[in-house]
Order: sequence, then structure tokens, then C-alpha cells
Amino acid sequence: MTTTAADTVTAADTVTDDAAALPRLSVIISCRNSATTLAQTLESIAAQAYLGWWEVVVVDNGSTDRTADVARGFTGRLPNLQVVRPPDPGHQAHGVNHGIAHSSGAVIVFLDSDDIVGPDYLIHMARAMTKHGFVGARVDVDRLNPPAVRARRRMLQGAGIDTYCGFLPAAIGAAMGGRRDAIDAVGGMDPELPTQHDLDVSWRMAAKGYPTVFVPDAVLHYRYRVTARDIFRQERGYGFGEVALYRKFRADGMPGRSLPQFVAFLARLALALPGIRTAQGRARVATMAGMLLGRIEGSISYRQLYL
Repeated sequence: MTTTAADTVTAADTVTDDAAALPRLSVIISCRNSATTLAQTLESIAAQAYLGWWEVVVVDNGSTDRTADVARGFTGRLPNLQVVRPPDPGHQAHGVNHGIAHSSGAVIVFLDSDDIVGPDYLIHMARAMTKHGFVGARVDVDRLNPPAVRARRRMLQGAGIDTYCGFLPAAIGAAMGGRRDAIDAVGGMDPELPTQHDLDVSWRMAAKGYPTVFVPDAVLHYRYRVTARDIFRQERGYGFGEVALYRKFRADGMPGRSLPQFVAFLARLALALPGIRTAQGRARVATMAGMLLGRIEGSISYRQLYL
């Protein structure tokens, strides 16, 4: 997909620097065991110059490291900082919902704990949400990732809002924002989803009349996993989550995966295997193998074939 003119915020949509015209804004970061990366993320947020009222809510979603301590270390540097922890930590969507419940902004920016926001990110996102219920920022993968890691998969949300699973456009969870009224209209995130809650909420938003609108001036520097093991683990989770999405949206038209698609995927994986002697090759194989295993496990767990 990617976008049409109606899907992208233009300069005419973002015309004011008046603090009174900017909505109350909440930044929500749900994280677990993120002590090694969270400080860099929060540093980038602390450098933002948002003219209106805003707050930062860090949700420690079951960490066993110093994640909460790192977040509290920004007390006084981040406005209205809250560090909260669900009494029953769960999937990331559960942590995000906990953050929503503890926030009070009219617009909400959702971030992950290992990325960096570009200059005026909050201003661009907030301005866009004065006119649109659900938005996605422009994603950059060059700044934080070595070439071998960047090359393992196609770039997402760099030039528009992409379509996923052959179904509908959706925003990446690390680079999305929504007006509170729109989020409330769909009941927030689905806490039962193990992953892919960002695709799910995007699709439910669209069904309620809030299609995802691209905000090219808001730049999110996205960090990939680096080691083959971490890449494999993440992609395995994504594959498992795709099956959960298929079970949920099949009746709404989300297509399954055909036998020729499965065979073609296996062939691409087989062709990629000789490349594991290089860092780029290992990253590529880990991406494909993780996704495949996740889909197989999801198909078994949900009794829903999606390979």
C-alpha cells in the first residue's frame, strides 16, 4: 500500500505553534526488562519542546531488572512523570492499557522503550491528532541499526502507512498515536493478544471511522534486534500473533495463507540458508525461521491453520 493523499498529514493540517491550541498530551511507554535502552529513549523525550501540558507514563510491565529505577531517574526532567506497574503484568497490550488508565491527555503518543524520537516529534503528532483520530509517524531505521540488520527485512512505515497480512493498513506500535475519544471508542488494546496489538487496534480504529493517517514530519528512529537469537525470538512472537489476528479477523475478510505461499516461503528460506556465514545472512534466516515457527506454533495453539 501505501498511502493516498488523504492518508498523509500535510502542512495545512499542522499550522499552529500556539500552546493554547495544542491538546493535553500523554506519552505512554509499556516496557519489560528495558534498563539497558530506556534511558536513551527517555533522553530523547526529555529533549522535546512541547508547548502545551504533557505527561510521561512509563509502565513497568513485570520487569526483573532496573527498568523502574531508570525511569524514576528522570523525575524532574520529564513533566508529570509517572512510573506505574500493573498488579498483574501481562502482554504488552495489557501494559499499554494500564498506562492509558493512568494517563489524562486528550491525545496519546505510544512509544517503545528502545527507540528515539526525532526533534519536535510530540508537536507534530499532537497537531495531527487535533484533526485525525489515529496517526502513525515516519519510521527511520538507519540511525540505530547496522546495515546487516537493516537488510534483513523490508522497511516499514518509512514512506506511508503499510498494509499487513494482505488485509488492511496499520500503524507500527512504536510509532503511533491516538485521540483518547477514538481509543475509548474501540475499548483500547486487546490484552489477550500475545503480539500484534498494534495491527489489531489499527484495524478496529478504521472500522470505527478512524483510519491511520501518516505524519511524515514526526520521525521515530526505530531499533531492530541485533543478534540472531533476539531476532528469531521476536519474529517467532510476531508469527504467533499473526495467527491470533487471523482467528480474530478471518470473518471480516483477513485472508489465510495458501499452500503455494507456504511452499514459496520454504523455498526462500532454503535459498537463504547458505548465507548464514555472514551477519546479514544470519539475520535474514533468523527473521524467516522465527516467523515460520511462530506461525506453526500459533496454528497448533489456536487450532487455526495459518502458515
